[in-house]
Amino acid sequence: MDSSLLLWVLLALCVFWSVGVYNRLMRMRARGLRALGSVEKHMRLYADLVRDDVAQGAASHAQKASPDRSPDDWAVLQSALQGFEAALKDVGASALRYEPLDRLGHAFDTVQDAWRAVDSAPPDLAGPVVPAAMRSQWDATTQRVETARGGFNKIVTQYNEALAQFPARLVVGMMGFKPSGLL
Repeated sequence: MDSSLLLWVLLALCVFWSVGVYNRLMRMRARGLRALGSVEKHMRLYADLVRDDVAQGAASHAQKASPDRSPDDWAVLQSALQGFEAALKDVGASALRYEPLDRLGHAFDTVQDAWRAVDSAPPDLAGPVVPAAMRSQWDATTQRVETARGGFNKIVTQYNEALAQFPARLVVGMMGFKPSGLL
């Protein structure tokens, strides 16, 4: 009778421990999804800002092109922005999966590089190629995106570490948890 009782107690402990691990990982995953939502919100504002400003001013900006800068820089920025928005949609459809998050990080870096190419044009007689208002909005939005991105990466790192901890990693695969990618 004592061995039967001990077996039931051990089984109950295993079940309760597994439920505890599952609940902890689900809370961490939900926290990561909320952080991803914040990143997406800021990135969508960022994309809207750039798309609207580029659409409204691309022709006038392209006419101000200096010999050092091609008018195609604005087209490269628009193309990078389209890839960025497609990556944002992919991330929204497949939350916390490594591949879409990696593509979004690369798309964001591509948009940043395209912006630097547009913004680095020297001013000409008509003034700066990028208006000061657009530059300040870009900088403010970029700062918000980077802050949200850093917070997301910190949360996801904690989640990935929790998945790799010894007792939890024994049951993580059976529960369907997978490591997440960083931005």
